[in-house]
Amino acid sequence: MSDLTTPLDAVKDGWYIRTNGGDEFLGLGIAKQWKLPNVSALRSFDRERLNLIEMGLRPNTLIAGGWSFSSSPSPDHLWDAFSFSHWTVPALFIRKTANGYSAQLTLFIDRHQSLNEILDYYAGIFDSVMHPVSTCSPKVLGSQSYPSAQEWTKRVDDAISALRSGHLSKLVLARRVDATFATSPNLGNILKRLQHHNPSTTIFAIKSQGHTFLGATPERLIAVHNHHLRTMALAGTMPRGKTAEDDRAQITDLLSSEKDQREHATVVKRITDTLSPYANLTMPKRPQVLTLSNVHHLWTPIEGQLRENASLLSLATLLHPTPAVGGEPREAAIEWLQKYEGLNRGWYAGGVGFMDLQGNGSIWVALRSALIRDRTAHCYAGCGIMQDSIAERELAESEWKLQAMLNALGVND
Repeated sequence: MSDLTTPLDAVKDGWYIRTNGGDEFLGLGIAKQWKLPNVSALRSFDRERLNLIEMGLRPNTLIAGGWSFSSSPSPDHLWDAFSFSHWTVPALFIRKTANGYSAQLTLFIDRHQSLNEILDYYAGIFDSVMHPVSTCSPKVLGSQSYPSAQEWTKRVDDAISALRSGHLSKLVLARRVDATFATSPNLGNILKRLQHHNPSTTIFAIKSQGHTFLGATPERLIAVHNHHLRTMALAGTMPRGKTAEDDRAQITDLLSSEKDQREHATVVKRITDTLSPYANLTMPKRPQVLTLSNVHHLWTPIEGQLRENASLLSLATLLHPTPAVGGEPREAAIEWLQKYEGLNRGWYAGGVGFMDLQGNGSIWVALRSALIRDRTAHCYAGCGIMQDSIAERELAESEWKLQAMLNALGVND
């Protein structure tokens, strides 16, 4: 098959990731799954990964999953299909690279299932590959902002007041736009449009119990391969210009913006303070500009060789949430958001990714994303708020960021 985006529509559980380098990974069904209730369980998950090697699985077997922005109890049922964190060995795994395709079928024998039940389940998985669902993009019935634009700008002003009190240096405030359709959106179509409009991002989709969390994230939280780590600071945003001249002016404004530079420096400092005990880090002296389809970001790539025997997940949970998605200081910012943000983020701004059984892998911050439930797409975006932020400008920035998902959903067609 040439298109790995299409089979997800035909299964209840699965995942798809396309890196910005073009490699594609598809997992369909569940051979084995772990649901984790909190960060402590997530940090202990490496034991389960190593147990799979002892059971005889190939070391390059991939486990994919993610976790929520917060482990606090959910105020509503929007994310009920997603536990705080879950990780899955798929029943069928397909990898597509420039060198071709590879596939792996994994089966754990469950004594409580009959042979016919097992065969029927795997037959359904193969059918999703051989006969994928294909439909046209459904009609958009309407969209609504949560909270309203007026209420959200008021919350931004409240955040600015909290920052000026001196206890916090940064807060990241999120909002949601819900788009409703005549029929359920087709996941394959959305993923293809995300790829087309956002070629320099990582495209992801995690499907659980028929509900799908997907997006196009520009931000890697951390990658580890053979004890070498890579991460990045991504904070500070300007919209793309309408002409090449306007675009260059926007980049100049971004590089000279004191507010954006301070916001970015806050993220760089936290990352380096967190990782320096574990690795010898290198990075450029000044932030660079990462240009996406609709925005420019300040960007600092950071890498280093691990000195300690730290794992991908242990480092990821130390980093997350970074000031780019939560705030600074971390604990005080998260406490403020829990009290005043008024939004169930779910897995938005959490972590998504994959790793092999040896611990090599990548985790991305789940940005520019949406939760697809039945006929509704719940789209998320957030903005970094500083003392000198202007609420109306932050609202405009959130609109720029939401366009990645709204365009992929066809809301702006």
